[in-house]
Amino acid sequence: MLYQLAKHIGFVLVSLACVGEALSQGNSQPDSSGQTFIQKNFSISGDAGVYGELYGISGIPARRPPSSARLYFRPTVTLFNAFSMSFNFLLSTEGSSARQNINQLGVNPSWGWGNAHLGDFTDMFTPLTFDGIMVRGAGVNLSPGLFRFSALGGYTQRAVDGGAGAGSYSRYMYGAKLGVGKQDGSYFDLMFLRTRDVPSSLPPPQATIAVIAPNGNDSWPIGNIETIRWGSSGITGNVKIELSRDGGATYEVLFDSTMNTGAQPWVVTGPPTAQAIIRITSIDDSISDVSDLPFTIGIGIADQQGTAPGNVTNTYAVTPQENLVFGADSRVALLGNVVTFSGEIDGSAYTRDMRAPAFDSLNLPSAITGVFTPRTSTRVDYAYNTQLGLNLSSFNARVGYSYIGPGYTSLGVASLLPDQRQITFASMFRMSTISVTLNAGHQNDNLLGQKIYTTTRNNIGGNINLRASDEWMVSLMSNYMNMVNDAASDTFLVDYSTFMAGMTQMLYFSGGGTFQSATFSYVYQTSADANPLRQNSGLLSHSLNASAVFGILTNLSLIPSVSLIDSKIGGTGWTSTQTYSIAAQHRAFKNKLTTALSVGTSLYMGSSSINAVLSSNYSITMADAVTLSLTGTSYHGANAFNEYTAGVTIAHRF
Repeated sequence: MLYQLAKHIGFVLVSLACVGEALSQGNSQPDSSGQTFIQKNFSISGDAGVYGELYGISGIPARRPPSSARLYFRPTVTLFNAFSMSFNFLLSTEGSSARQNINQLGVNPSWGWGNAHLGDFTDMFTPLTFDGIMVRGAGVNLSPGLFRFSALGGYTQRAVDGGAGAGSYSRYMYGAKLGVGKQDGSYFDLMFLRTRDVPSSLPPPQATIAVIAPNGNDSWPIGNIETIRWGSSGITGNVKIELSRDGGATYEVLFDSTMNTGAQPWVVTGPPTAQAIIRITSIDDSISDVSDLPFTIGIGIADQQGTAPGNVTNTYAVTPQENLVFGADSRVALLGNVVTFSGEIDGSAYTRDMRAPAFDSLNLPSAITGVFTPRTSTRVDYAYNTQLGLNLSSFNARVGYSYIGPGYTSLGVASLLPDQRQITFASMFRMSTISVTLNAGHQNDNLLGQKIYTTTRNNIGGNINLRASDEWMVSLMSNYMNMVNDAASDTFLVDYSTFMAGMTQMLYFSGGGTFQSATFSYVYQTSADANPLRQNSGLLSHSLNASAVFGILTNLSLIPSVSLIDSKIGGTGWTSTQTYSIAAQHRAFKNKLTTALSVGTSLYMGSSSINAVLSSNYSITMADAVTLSLTGTSYHGANAFNEYTAGVTIAHRF
């Protein structure tokens, strides 16, 4: 295992050494006049490092690779205090094996009125158009004077062959934003974003059939009515169902032509056998599948479901998509930003499956069809949001309204929930020793009245922070939320609410005494569902947390902590979760070596776990440090396991 770790991180150690040598040589100049000029007009800062990890677990399947290594290099070069170039390099042994590559290579130059991106980067137009997506390509943001321009282009995901849960097409994106104004004042922008999958990046979907039941180790009594089940993808027409009683050597026809519905009842007939196999064949496509393992047909046996469930991979569930988003974003600032109003409106055209037939009867201009082709799987919708703000020295408030249509989709946003209308309010009041925040919101879906019921969500909450003295701080918080729909049937009715209130007190003591600080918090939470079918699902809980910091020596501190949670659900009795831990931190060699150790245990309903973390950091120089870390978890109860991690980090700052 150590050999594997050395093999993974050996190359990055060499790379890191070369980087450090190059940086050292680049900053040394033998000529004093040249050195003065460089010091005034050239600087380099940033960090670089390598991390290696070993991982082991017993009792349950591994959740991480047995060994891994990462190398990062993040320098920033500044010239003449006017131009800077930032680099972001992240290489990992896990990078290329992930569903989407997590390795990052990026260069980001910036100057007074703009910046650019090359390689891997993230940027933002607005929360409804482009936000939170990693792009591998290029981008630029320019703002000379009142002129505003942004553009980007590149790939956002790579092709992965698989089903709906893992498969994806290669996807590229390009877009631009053009406007006037200042980001911290008033501005007006127009923008568009074009996203398109590459259909040729994955092979054509394959038609498949998979037997689900009986698929092995089933027991079907003769005379029982059992259901033969199967799944299919890309199959047209009816299917034929056959039975073998000799392990697949010969077959008899049970149903010569039945609809491809995925289920067919069958009155089990003899003779008995322990080598029964079901075969299902598409009549039109001649595609078939058989039970993975034999099953039993017999007299006087117990009806038993098999232990080898069938797996159906629907390659058609991954569809090539395309998306066109266009919109306008603006902000008006009055009275020196005391009053602000912002608004955004966007429209989207989204095609779920680019393989669907195109609309030939729309007679759209070639300028539109050359950018986006409407198809039978295309939907068009819009979204907008507005916000009014008041900003005073001791008080500010925001009220906003947003609408996202049921068909609005932007593939440039990491997560966006359509079909919702939302009103929000937030405010904060602050004085020298107290601050008060308040927030509230209302949200509902079913904007077009096409669903059978409408779901509404409401929430209101607030915080009060008070510095009672230099040593004492108090924080109070509370939040209420409810979610309800207007379904007539209890089966679909939702009427859920939850309330939480809590308090935190912190004490700080100066003067170098043994008792340095203490923290105590309490949280009360209750939730209930008024649906009669879920009346016993309500929750009531009390949570207590306490910790303190003791300075045992000038270079040694101890931090004990305890957490107690008592809760009950519905009519059940109270259950208790107890967590006890103690942490210690020690400094040595003039604070160059810092070692921290924490040990904790949790107890819950007859199960227990012990967790230990040891971390040691040694500063070799002002710029170089080595960190070693060891973690271990031992869980005792159902599915007991032991888990361990060992890691080393070598870091250099420049």
